[in-house]
Amino acid sequence: MKVRKKGTSQEEDFLPIKIVAAAIKAGASVELADEIAKAAQEHFKDKEVIDSSELREFVLGYLKERDPRAYDNWLRFDRRVKGISS
Repeated sequence: MKVRKKGTSQEEDFLPIKIVAAAIKAGASVELADEIAKAAQEHFKDKEVIDSSELREFVLGYLKERDPRAYDNWLRFDRRVKGISS
């Protein structure tokens, strides 16, 4: 599976470890971060290419439900560092 980067046609391999690392940096537990990465892999398994925004939305939805604090931290990081607003 490939992930299409935001605003470009550039694609890269789907790497679950990137989800794990980002979720942990947001404050999620290692267990939850692994669970989210596995859920994303399962959810998108039939797609050859997914947009990074679609993957982000999936991960954020999972975080919002399971760890609202980590969800808020992720959004705060996106606003400050990436200039992305929800």
